[in-house]
Amino acid sequence: MTDRNEERRGARRVDATLSLQVSMPDGVSKLETINISSSGLYFRSDRFMEPMTKLAMELEVDVPDAEGPARVACEGLVVRTIPEAETPGCTAYEIAVFFTHITSEARGTLERHLALLLDAGT
Repeated sequence: MTDRNEERRGARRVDATLSLQVSMPDGVSKLETINISSSGLYFRSDRFMEPMTKLAMELEVDVPDAEGPARVACEGLVVRTIPEAETPGCTAYEIAVFFTHITSEARGTLERHLALLLDAGT
């Protein structure tokens, strides 16, 4: 039997407020992340997104020895939305996304950023 509080994710989450652009059929939303890992991200949105929705995204991250923010383009699938249904009057949905496509170069950039955040937290 497994402990219900046991972390099941393979990639460590890091709290991070990063600029995030999400492309959807009706336009681009500029949002911010709540936390990230090398396998996905968590963000707030003013609009409901159904689980299994495909998203094209771009993050801005800091990496060591760069002259400014680096851009990480990726695609993902919404795996969880809180609240779980569109709710009248709700102005903040929390959206969890699992990366379905990220180039090895983009993943490397993201992992360097995560290492920078983890080093800063110790």
